Amino acid sequence: MAERAHALYDEDRGALLLCMLGQEYLVRRDGVFLRGRKAPDAHACLVLDYLSGPGGPAVITPWRAIGDFSGEASPGFRREVELPLARHAAELISRANTLMPMVDAEPGPSIIGSDAALTVRALPKVYLHLELSRETQDFLAEAWLLFSKNADEFLTLPSLRAVAGLFKDRLLSLLRIY
Repeated sequence: MAERAHALYDEDRGALLLCMLGQEYLVRRDGVFLRGRKAPDAHACLVLDYLSGPGGPAVITPWRAIGDFSGEASPGFRREVELPLARHAAELISRANTLMPMVDAEPGPSIIGSDAALTVRALPKVYLHLELSRETQDFLAEAWLLFSKNADEFLTLPSLRAVAGLFKDRLLSLLRIY
């Protein structure tokens, strides 16, 4: 399972070590742990959903919107994930170099000519692409969050939404701290 999921197996602890959004999770028979404590249920569900997925390589591009996986528009995703990030676009852009290592991100090429673009390794085979544009005299600040091409092979649609929400929460929380 460790090889298929691109996780590490710790023989001494009889556990898998898996990184999600820059944090290391320990997966044992008695649960999923984060920093020595039981991981929140939402985190544990994402990790377990990922681990139960099939093997195969990650295909990162072309990036896909959440609606591409379901075949329908997703205004809830925009309201719950992208708009909160857009409200903090200028801060996120100015502090990107500090925040990126904490969420396992690196600068990426913008696919739409935005002010900044980040590629995030949400899970070993699931990537996110965040495009951010600052507010200008003519346009409001914007944020777009995209998924790697075959992210739906490793997570269910509800889990894709959940990992995006977790990413947003983690990024905004780190923004308050740093």
